[in-house]
Amino acid sequence: MTAVNVKLDGIGGVWSAACKDAVKDLNALFQRKGINVKLTLNGSGPTITIKTDPAIVGTAVHGKTRAEIDGRGRMLRAEVRLPVKLTINTPSGIRDAGAGMAEVVAAHEIVHALGHTPHTSLLMAQTMHKVMGNRPAGDKLKAGATTMPPLQLSDDTVKMLKEIWN
Repeated sequence: MTAVNVKLDGIGGVWSAACKDAVKDLNALFQRKGINVKLTLNGSGPTITIKTDPAIVGTAVHGKTRAEIDGRGRMLRAEVRLPVKLTINTPSGIRDAGAGMAEVVAAHEIVHALGHTPHTSLLMAQTMHKVMGNRPAGDKLKAGATTMPPLQLSDDTVKMLKEIWN
């Protein structure tokens, strides 16, 4: 089992909580799916540094990831950048997105950092559609027919991560 360190670099309370939930839920998924990687918060191993980036603006609910990988596709180090505020445009106007959406965005970028570079299926969908709740707690993101949270990984994503980390 390879440990991968996730370092939260001054990202604030909302993103900090979302990233911690993403780490916990991704670890549970990795264990269930037999992917031999374990994310740790401020541990050892290759590091994913998560920061906010004021240049990421708008209501597109996305982040940016840059990773350095070795010849086998394993991450050596990565930087994930998330918007300072995750906002969505609802029929009632623009508001902060809920914690569930934030967790899915954080998890999506962490999976990119782990070596999943193409945008395909479920968690790695190129376009995730917003499903707004009546209040932020009900917000979700939809990839194909799958609505998240809870986080899910497609068979393609599981296979790719196993090829890299097992």
